[in-house]
Amino acid sequence: MKKIVFISTFLFALVSCNQEVVVEKKVYAGKDKQAIIDNILSRRSIRKYTAQQITQAQIDTIMKCAIFAPSALNKQPWEVRVIQNKQILKEVNDRFLKHAEGKEFQGSAAHYREPGFSIFHNAPTLIVIAKDKSNNNSALDCGILLQNILLSSHALGLGTCPLGTLVPVLNKEENKDLLQLLNIPDGYEVAINISLGYAAETPIAPKRYADKVKIIQ
Repeated sequence: MKKIVFISTFLFALVSCNQEVVVEKKVYAGKDKQAIIDNILSRRSIRKYTAQQITQAQIDTIMKCAIFAPSALNKQPWEVRVIQNKQILKEVNDRFLKHAEGKEFQGSAAHYREPGFSIFHNAPTLIVIAKDKSNNNSALDCGILLQNILLSSHALGLGTCPLGTLVPVLNKEENKDLLQLLNIPDGYEVAINISLGYAAETPIAPKRYADKVKIIQ
């Protein structure tokens, strides 16, 4: 198990080099600009996935987009783990099921008693994002990184779903060994998780409340 985690960490390091990258400024127009807007408006949270695993090239692209997220003072107060190992995924799900015993939840987690339940919707890939507890801006910064992952994944034809219910489970003291297995440093705690894979559903967008936006001129 530890060897598998080491390999995954090494692969992630390949796309997170410390060298500065010069990016050519681009101004999008016409179909290109509309594609960006359509990508934002058409992304949905996916709760049914096929068994097909995503590729290393897709992971590299998504992680590059992730680490290019802005952060306060460029502190980049996050640690990201991309988990595809089936043993670890099963262990994460088992820990949630143990935590859930006798409890009631809202949303998809309410079905945890059903056979074959998976807290990450049986997605073949689970992303864990941890934040620096000493950084007051880390939660917000990880939220921006999260959105980069969601949108870049959608642009590649993949489905995602943020997983908040799993956060307190992974942060429990009794599950500290899981964070150690994932090589998450001391001083960090899980901020959010993401299921990732090929969508096996096409959900309709729920209602949006435009009246929550006010323009003051």
